[in-house]
Amino acid sequence: MTLDPSWSRPRSYSIDAGGRIATHSLEVHVTDHCNLRCAGCCVLSPLAARRFLGADDLARDLAWAREIVRPSVFKLSGGEPLLAPNIVELARVAKASAVAPRLSLTTNGLLLARAPDALFELLDAVTVSIYPEVGIDEASLSALRVRAARFGVSLNEKTQAEFQSMTRRTPERDTAVTREVFDSCWLRHRCHTLRDGVLFACSRPPGLDALAEAGVALAAEDGISLEPRDGLASDVRRYLERDEPLASCTHCLGGTGGLVPFRQLTRAEVRERRPE
Repeated sequence: MTLDPSWSRPRSYSIDAGGRIATHSLEVHVTDHCNLRCAGCCVLSPLAARRFLGADDLARDLAWAREIVRPSVFKLSGGEPLLAPNIVELARVAKASAVAPRLSLTTNGLLLARAPDALFELLDAVTVSIYPEVGIDEASLSALRVRAARFGVSLNEKTQAEFQSMTRRTPERDTAVTREVFDSCWLRHRCHTLRDGVLFACSRPPGLDALAEAGVALAAEDGISLEPRDGLASDVRRYLERDEPLASCTHCLGGTGGLVPFRQLTRAEVRERRPE
C-alpha cells in the first residue's frame, strides 16, 4: 500500500462550532474473525475468536461518538463484516446515526453476491480487497460492478499481492525504536476505531490482544472512553494529538515494516498463534 507520507506527520485537530472534532474516518469492526487466513492481516483476524457486534451496542457507541467526532466517512469493517448475520441492521443503525455523511463497507468480497439489496441501498461505498488465488473472481467482480452502479455505490477495488509486515513476534524493549514506529505511523490518523464505547487512535490495539506474547490487555491501556462527561471533546483531541506512543506500539511495526508476499496461514500456524 502506498500512502501520502504526510499521513505520518504530526497532526492537529480542531473542534467545530458544534463541539465535534473533524477527522478523516471512523471504523467499527463488525466481526473480528474472517473467512480467510491472511498472514499479513493487520488486525490479526486469523488469531481472533468469533465475535459479532450487536445493533444496540453499535447504536449506543455511535450516539456517543457523534457528539464528539465528525468523520468524513464511517466504515463497517472486520474481520469479514459480511459474516455478521445482522449486517443490514448494523448498516441501518450506522446510517440513522448520521455520524458521518458517508457509509462504507470494507470486505474481501467473497460473500457480496449473496448480500441483500437492502444492504446496498444503505451503503455509499464498498472497498473490496482482492487477493491472489483466494480472492473474489473476475466474474463475481464484474457482477459487483454492475450491482454497485445500479445502487449508486462507489466501488474501490484494492488489489493486494503484498502485505506490509506490522506485527512483532516479541515486544520491542528499545523506547527509541518504539518512538520511531509511533512518529512514522499513518494508522493513528487514518484508522480511528470505535469498540465498546472506546475510541482507539488506530485499529491495532484490540487485535493485538489476541497475541499470547502480549501478556497484557493492550486495548484497555490504549483507548479513550466516549461515555459522556464534561470536557470530553478536549480530552479526545489531546488523545488524538498525543506525542507518546501507545502501549500497542511495542508490538507493532507501524509504517516501518517491509512488504511480504500475500499468503494464507496454514491451520497449524493459526493453532500455534504465529502471525507475520
